[in-house]
Amino acid sequence: MATPPALPPPPLPPPPADADASPFTLKRTRKATRLRSLATRPPGAERPVVNVDPATGKADGPHKKKLRTYLGIVAHDKVDVTYDTWKEVPTAQKDLIWEDIQAEFQIPEAFDSKTKKKILQIVGERSRQFKSDLTRKWALAVDKDGVDEIVCEKYGISKQK
Repeated sequence: MATPPALPPPPLPPPPADADASPFTLKRTRKATRLRSLATRPPGAERPVVNVDPATGKADGPHKKKLRTYLGIVAHDKVDVTYDTWKEVPTAQKDLIWEDIQAEFQIPEAFDSKTKKKILQIVGERSRQFKSDLTRKWALAVDKDGVDEIVCEKYGISKQK
């Protein structure tokens, strides 16, 4: 007796028409950049060399993008958002930020005070940009299940500003 031929599997049902319009679909966003390659650099390893123009503050070399990214990370992590302007940040804190940058990068022009001033000016710009993003995305946003209050409390931002 012969066995009957195997039937192909039944076709899959079509996806629901409103699958793309699901309210639970989350938009993929970028995650925070932390430059783990610098943070996990073994002690005694060579620091990346970045040449900085003292007049403009522009970096040059293969690690210039890492420096620019790192300046943003330092601004986000080391500068408190409660300062209204960069001028209000204490000089001692700015010196600590400068030492941190020099610990991570070898900047041949670091002895020049103009270079230090320009790089710290960029950190100030990044700090202002971060504060502006926080205000726009959270403090002035419509209340989304109390998320904006949590962020305002964490960073010390008043919703009245």
